[in-house]
Amino acid sequence: MNRIITASLLMFCLFFVNAETANAGLESLTKSYGKAQTVTADFVQTLIHKDSGGKDVRTGNFVIKRPQLVRWVTNKPFNELLIVNKDAVWNYLEDEEVVYKYPRELADESQNALRFLLGDANVDNDFYVEDGETKGNYLLFPKEPTANLTEAKIWINEESGIISRLRIVDFYGNINDITFKNVQFDKPVDDLVFNFTPPVGVDVEDNTKK
Repeated sequence: MNRIITASLLMFCLFFVNAETANAGLESLTKSYGKAQTVTADFVQTLIHKDSGGKDVRTGNFVIKRPQLVRWVTNKPFNELLIVNKDAVWNYLEDEEVVYKYPRELADESQNALRFLLGDANVDNDFYVEDGETKGNYLLFPKEPTANLTEAKIWINEESGIISRLRIVDFYGNINDITFKNVQFDKPVDDLVFNFTPPVGVDVEDNTKK
Protein backbone atom coordinates (compact mmCIF):
# COMPACT_ATOMS: atom_id res chain seq x y z
CA MET A 1 0.00 0.00 0.00
CA ASN A 2 2.86 2.35 0.76
CA ARG A 3 3.98 2.25 -2.87
CA ILE A 4 0.51 3.12 -4.09
CA ILE A 5 -0.05 6.09 -1.85
CA THR A 6 3.43 7.60 -2.04
CA ALA A 7 4.05 7.01 -5.74
CA SER A 8 0.60 7.96 -6.94
CA LEU A 9 -1.15 10.18 -4.40
CA LEU A 10 1.63 12.24 -2.86
CA MET A 11 2.85 13.43 -6.23
CA PHE A 12 -0.36 15.35 -6.81
CA CYS A 13 -1.45 15.87 -3.21
CA LEU A 14 -1.40 19.67 -3.52
CA PHE A 15 -4.09 19.83 -6.18
CA PHE A 16 -7.11 20.07 -3.96
CA VAL A 17 -5.41 21.97 -1.19
CA ASN A 18 -7.53 24.40 0.78
CA ALA A 19 -5.25 27.24 -0.12
CA GLU A 20 -5.87 29.51 2.82
CA THR A 21 -2.37 30.82 3.23
CA ALA A 22 -0.54 33.91 4.33
CA ASN A 23 1.87 33.53 1.41
CA ALA A 24 0.67 35.95 -1.28
CA GLY A 25 2.20 33.89 -4.09
CA LEU A 26 0.10 30.88 -3.16
CA GLU A 27 -3.18 32.74 -2.88
CA SER A 28 -3.96 32.02 -6.53
CA LEU A 29 -4.54 28.40 -5.54
CA THR A 30 -7.64 29.47 -3.65
CA LYS A 31 -9.31 30.55 -6.87
CA SER A 32 -8.35 27.41 -8.77
CA TYR A 33 -7.76 24.12 -6.97
CA GLY A 34 -9.24 25.23 -3.69
CA LYS A 35 -12.69 25.78 -5.22
CA ALA A 36 -12.73 23.27 -8.09
CA GLN A 37 -15.12 20.36 -7.94
CA THR A 38 -13.06 18.40 -10.46
CA VAL A 39 -9.49 18.60 -11.75
CA THR A 40 -8.24 16.75 -14.81
CA ALA A 41 -4.76 16.77 -16.36
CA ASP A 42 -2.07 14.86 -18.22
CA PHE A 43 1.25 14.22 -16.52
CA VAL A 44 4.87 13.31 -17.13
CA GLN A 45 6.46 11.80 -14.03
CA THR A 46 10.17 11.27 -13.50
CA LEU A 47 11.34 9.13 -10.58
CA ILE A 48 15.02 9.62 -9.77
CA HIS A 49 16.62 6.97 -7.56
CA LYS A 50 19.42 8.43 -5.45
CA ASP A 51 21.40 5.22 -4.85
CA SER A 52 21.51 4.01 -8.43
CA GLY A 53 21.09 7.32 -10.21
CA GLY A 54 18.52 5.63 -12.42
CA LYS A 55 15.46 7.38 -13.81
CA ASP A 56 11.98 6.08 -14.54
CA VAL A 57 9.75 8.20 -16.75
CA ARG A 58 6.00 7.63 -16.77
CA THR A 59 3.15 9.34 -18.59
CA GLY A 60 -0.58 9.31 -18.13
CA ASN A 61 -3.59 11.28 -16.95
CA PHE A 62 -5.81 11.67 -13.92
CA VAL A 63 -9.10 13.03 -12.68
CA ILE A 64 -10.02 14.05 -9.14
CA LYS A 65 -13.58 14.73 -8.08
CA ARG A 66 -14.75 15.95 -4.73
CA PRO A 67 -15.21 14.67 -2.18
CA GLN A 68 -13.57 11.23 -2.38
CA LEU A 69 -12.91 10.14 -5.96
CA VAL A 70 -9.57 9.69 -7.73
CA ARG A 71 -8.66 8.00 -11.01
CA TRP A 72 -4.94 7.93 -11.89
CA VAL A 73 -3.87 6.22 -15.12
CA THR A 74 -0.31 5.42 -16.16
CA ASN A 75 -0.05 4.35 -19.80
CA LYS A 76 3.70 4.42 -20.46
CA PRO A 77 6.01 2.53 -20.05
CA PHE A 78 3.38 0.17 -18.60
CA ASN A 79 -0.33 0.25 -17.92
CA GLU A 80 -1.36 0.89 -14.34
CA LEU A 81 -4.64 2.09 -12.86
CA LEU A 82 -5.23 3.55 -9.42
CA ILE A 83 -8.81 4.10 -8.28
CA VAL A 84 -9.84 5.68 -4.99
CA ASN A 85 -13.59 5.62 -4.46
CA LYS A 86 -15.92 5.64 -1.48
CA ASP A 87 -15.59 1.90 -0.97
CA ALA A 88 -11.97 0.94 -1.57
CA VAL A 89 -8.59 1.65 -3.13
CA TRP A 90 -7.83 -0.38 -6.26
CA ASN A 91 -4.45 -0.78 -7.95
CA TYR A 92 -4.49 -2.69 -11.23
CA LEU A 93 -1.17 -3.68 -12.82
CA GLU A 94 -2.20 -4.84 -16.25
CA ASP A 95 1.14 -6.30 -17.35
CA GLU A 96 1.40 -8.34 -14.17
CA GLU A 97 -2.27 -9.37 -14.36
CA VAL A 98 -2.84 -8.54 -10.72
CA VAL A 99 -5.21 -6.27 -8.81
CA TYR A 100 -4.62 -5.09 -5.26
CA LYS A 101 -7.61 -4.01 -3.22
CA TYR A 102 -7.27 -2.00 -0.02
CA PRO A 103 -9.78 -0.52 2.44
CA ARG A 104 -10.69 3.09 1.77
CA GLU A 105 -9.76 4.00 5.33
CA LEU A 106 -6.18 2.96 4.74
CA ALA A 107 -5.81 5.57 2.02
CA ASP A 108 -7.06 8.26 4.40
CA GLU A 109 -4.53 7.26 7.02
CA SER A 110 -1.51 7.00 4.74
CA GLN A 111 0.58 10.11 5.36
CA ASN A 112 -2.65 12.14 5.29
CA ALA A 113 -2.17 12.52 1.53
CA LEU A 114 -5.87 12.62 0.82
CA ARG A 115 -6.35 15.56 3.13
CA PHE A 116 -4.73 17.64 0.42
CA LEU A 117 -6.72 16.01 -2.36
CA LEU A 118 -10.02 16.56 -0.61
CA GLY A 119 -9.39 20.11 0.52
CA ASP A 120 -8.98 19.38 4.20
CA ALA A 121 -5.45 20.68 4.54
CA ASN A 122 -4.04 24.15 4.98
CA VAL A 123 -0.62 25.06 3.59
CA ASP A 124 0.31 27.24 6.54
CA ASN A 125 -0.74 24.59 9.03
CA ASP A 126 1.26 21.80 7.44
CA PHE A 127 4.27 23.45 5.80
CA TYR A 128 6.91 26.10 6.22
CA VAL A 129 6.83 28.01 2.94
CA GLU A 130 9.78 29.80 1.37
CA ASP A 131 10.03 31.67 -1.91
CA GLY A 132 12.06 29.88 -4.58
CA GLU A 133 14.88 31.31 -6.62
CA THR A 134 12.57 32.61 -9.34
CA LYS A 135 9.06 34.01 -9.41
CA GLY A 136 6.28 31.46 -9.21
CA ASN A 137 8.12 28.65 -7.46
CA TYR A 138 8.04 27.83 -3.76
CA LEU A 139 9.77 25.52 -1.35
CA LEU A 140 7.59 23.63 1.11
CA PHE A 141 9.02 21.94 4.19
CA PRO A 142 6.55 19.80 6.14
CA LYS A 143 6.25 20.68 9.80
CA GLU A 144 6.03 16.95 10.47
CA PRO A 145 8.36 15.29 7.93
CA THR A 146 7.85 11.65 7.03
CA ALA A 147 9.99 9.10 5.24
CA ASN A 148 8.01 9.83 2.08
CA LEU A 149 8.09 13.61 2.22
CA THR A 150 10.88 15.76 3.61
CA GLU A 151 10.61 18.67 1.21
CA ALA A 152 8.72 19.75 -1.89
CA LYS A 153 8.91 22.40 -4.55
CA ILE A 154 6.02 23.68 -6.63
CA TRP A 155 5.89 25.81 -9.72
CA ILE A 156 2.73 27.94 -10.12
CA ASN A 157 1.41 30.16 -12.88
CA GLU A 158 0.27 32.91 -10.57
CA GLU A 159 -2.14 34.38 -13.14
CA SER A 160 -4.06 31.17 -13.75
CA GLY A 161 -3.40 29.53 -10.37
CA ILE A 162 -2.29 26.34 -12.13
CA ILE A 163 0.49 24.16 -10.73
CA SER A 164 2.73 23.29 -13.67
CA ARG A 165 5.22 21.16 -11.77
CA LEU A 166 5.64 19.43 -8.42
CA ARG A 167 8.90 17.97 -7.09
CA ILE A 168 8.95 15.82 -3.95
CA VAL A 169 12.02 14.55 -2.09
CA ASP A 170 11.84 11.66 0.38
CA PHE A 171 14.01 10.87 3.39
CA TYR A 172 16.40 8.80 1.27
CA GLY A 173 16.97 11.52 -1.31
CA ASN A 174 14.80 9.95 -4.00
CA ILE A 175 13.02 12.48 -6.19
CA ASN A 176 9.52 12.35 -7.61
CA ASP A 177 9.26 15.09 -10.25
CA ILE A 178 6.00 15.55 -12.12
CA THR A 179 4.96 18.02 -14.80
CA PHE A 180 1.29 18.72 -15.46
CA LYS A 181 -0.24 19.57 -18.82
CA ASN A 182 -3.75 20.34 -20.09
CA VAL A 183 -5.03 21.10 -16.59
CA GLN A 184 -8.79 21.71 -16.53
CA PHE A 185 -11.10 22.66 -13.67
CA ASP A 186 -14.75 21.72 -13.21
CA LYS A 187 -14.93 19.51 -16.28
CA PRO A 188 -18.06 17.32 -16.03
CA VAL A 189 -17.04 13.86 -14.84
CA ASP A 190 -19.44 10.96 -14.36
CA ASP A 191 -18.98 9.08 -11.08
CA LEU A 192 -19.01 5.85 -13.08
CA VAL A 193 -15.41 6.41 -14.18
CA PHE A 194 -14.39 5.76 -10.57
CA ASN A 195 -16.03 2.34 -10.48
CA PHE A 196 -13.81 -0.69 -10.90
CA THR A 197 -14.44 -4.37 -11.53
CA PRO A 198 -11.38 -6.64 -11.78
CA PRO A 199 -10.98 -8.10 -15.28
CA VAL A 200 -11.74 -11.77 -15.69
CA GLY A 201 -8.71 -13.98 -15.17
CA VAL A 202 -6.52 -11.61 -13.15
CA ASP A 203 -5.35 -12.35 -9.63
CA VAL A 204 -7.04 -10.26 -6.95
CA GLU A 205 -5.22 -9.70 -3.67
CA ASP A 206 -7.92 -8.51 -1.32
CA ASN A 207 -6.44 -6.68 1.65
CA THR A 208 -9.78 -5.40 2.92
CA LYS A 209 -10.39 -8.58 4.87
CA LYS A 210 -7.05 -8.77 6.67
